[in-house]
Amino acid sequence: MANPLVSICIPTYNRAAALRESLKSICGQDYAPLEILVSDNCSEDETEQVCREIAREDPRIRYVRQPRNIGLYGNHNFCIEESRGEFLGLFHDHDERSTQIVNEHVAFLRRHPDVGVVCSDWELIDEAGRVIGVRDWQVKPVTPGLEYINQTIRSGRSPIGIPGALIRRSALGAIRFDEKGPIGFGDFVMWFQLAEHASVGHIPKRLWRWRQQRHSQSARTIESLTHDYFLNLSGYCDAHLARWPEHADLVARWKADIRRYLFWALAFEIGLHFRNASVVTSRRSHPLTLFEILDYRLSPEEFQHARQQLRVYRTGPVQSAVYLVISLLMRLKLTWPLAWATYHYSSLRGLLGLR
Repeated sequence: MANPLVSICIPTYNRAAALRESLKSICGQDYAPLEILVSDNCSEDETEQVCREIAREDPRIRYVRQPRNIGLYGNHNFCIEESRGEFLGLFHDHDERSTQIVNEHVAFLRRHPDVGVVCSDWELIDEAGRVIGVRDWQVKPVTPGLEYINQTIRSGRSPIGIPGALIRRSALGAIRFDEKGPIGFGDFVMWFQLAEHASVGHIPKRLWRWRQQRHSQSARTIESLTHDYFLNLSGYCDAHLARWPEHADLVARWKADIRRYLFWALAFEIGLHFRNASVVTSRRSHPLTLFEILDYRLSPEEFQHARQQLRVYRTGPVQSAVYLVISLLMRLKLTWPLAWATYHYSSLRGLLGLR
């Protein structure tokens, strides 16, 4: 049986140098047939020159330059609409990939026709290409869709990373990114919609590398992301309930889990803020989170906003009591316990049911 066409879509904007390297790893994939669609969101650097130069050498590349900037998710949606493959991936323009990633993902999707999207483990790298973290997900090879939604909303984490995922077009259907919604966690909403009708796949191999840059969307502080997270996931819950009115109890639990997760995430960030200036020497018991890798300090305004958000998202007697304890410790300037807790965040997540 002939291999199905795979579309690798690269929405890009003002990253000419990184794009050149990224295209090399994509063009070097050991899979055929491959369509490589580059959608340039009206870049102001040398992106057009780089793409046209490489496209002359590789007929699989189709370069499209947008006449105006259509936004991040508008560009993603354009790629989905314009691509023709049975399977498609939205690969970022500055990451690295194994030359086997497409082959492995296609083989997985062909073995599991009920799976709508598959992703693998990955590594985090800095701008120089050094490994600064890993994401090894302890999940099943195939997770039923509703179970995936439950796990993700409960934990606040998804084993699907856009730059390393391959999507089955028939499962995606008319699902698209919300171009008017907040950018942060907009991908969660799309995966959730897909998971309403399909399972989610995972390959326990590190097949790609996520390049972390300080000015990327993923490098934002927790307190700045809470608004996006709450709006996107709460909006999804309302839309899910409209489609599945029999899931009223389930949606109510999801909404409670959203607020619960945000409270503990903000508490973690407050602890990190004090840890940066503390003398705590305990060894961490978990892989570094992105927020630890970035090693940022909240500004006074950001810190005050985090405290306000912590108060807003507290639910139930336990979180109310924790909020009071945190406030008391800060008032007494006894903040080392907050810093200490961040070194044991993984264990605490288990105790708090955030897995």
